[in-house]
Amino acid sequence: MGRHFILPIDDKYKIKVNYFIDSEANHIFNTSDFFNIHQTERAFYFQLCKKNSDLVLGTIHFTEIASNLFKSPAKGTFGGFVIQENIEFNIYEQFIITVDNYLWYIGAKRIEVIMQPMCHNPSLFSLTYNILIRLGYAVYNHELNYNLVVDDICFSAKINHGNRKRLNKCLREDFIAKEIDYSAYDKAYSIILENRIRRGFLFSMKYEQILQMVSIFPQKMKLFGVFNKDVIVCSSICVVINPLILYVYAWGDIDNMQNYSPITLLANYIYEYAQKKAFQLIDLGTSTLLGEPNIGLMQFKKNLGCQESLKLSFSKDSKIMITENQ
Repeated sequence: MGRHFILPIDDKYKIKVNYFIDSEANHIFNTSDFFNIHQTERAFYFQLCKKNSDLVLGTIHFTEIASNLFKSPAKGTFGGFVIQENIEFNIYEQFIITVDNYLWYIGAKRIEVIMQPMCHNPSLFSLTYNILIRLGYAVYNHELNYNLVVDDICFSAKINHGNRKRLNKCLREDFIAKEIDYSAYDKAYSIILENRIRRGFLFSMKYEQILQMVSIFPQKMKLFGVFNKDVIVCSSICVVINPLILYVYAWGDIDNMQNYSPITLLANYIYEYAQKKAFQLIDLGTSTLLGEPNIGLMQFKKNLGCQESLKLSFSKDSKIMITENQ
């Protein structure tokens, strides 16, 4: 087949492959721009459409990251399926089945899907779980994700007493939180990297990759920081997932800030920014690694007013296909 082609579903629906049609329903990690950053020789951008229409009803992309191993996404926090609201269940199921069948047809030995956290769209999460489990997929990784609901309640009313004291202390000491301009991106990145190293954690993205994301998604990458006079003492990299969800990809402060905890002031600023921009959810990411809890990180996010949500990764191996076809 050529670079782009069509997979039929029935007399009303079809899947356009590698047509890269714009869709308002997509989250950032399901956009064609993100797909194109990491695509390999065998990579497929599937979009569910009605026949004789370019209106996209659903999207997922898969990339071959190793021999006959297809993953959604190739790299990134999550990929998975995105659909328009109120799509009929049987149509969504046929979309998944058709994509699944095509990947096995071209020789897949394993398929992996990292789903967005349940809190992003509980209905989509539940429907997808039901369909994938019945198709023979299994959960190969489960994480606890933490999110903060954005509403009319002020941030200080959501956090615990200790964090309120830290927030007030930063304000009394004239610490200032604000959006960081491009000239300070390198310093902001260095603070986060050094913070991760100091705490014994990995930081997967290099500075050049951050700049690449900023270049491709200038309106969706947001860097914020806390300043003590003219010195950045704390910074964050945030990603606009969609018009309703703001994701704190990473944050950190400089050493010896325990008495101030400027992260709390930064969290307050991000929350107020989200209120102004009409976001409904701030995603603070996972606090587990391969399912194992980081108790300190979990409590830190709970003290900021967060609540837990499942984030699942699914997989299916070719041996299951063989068993099904016997």
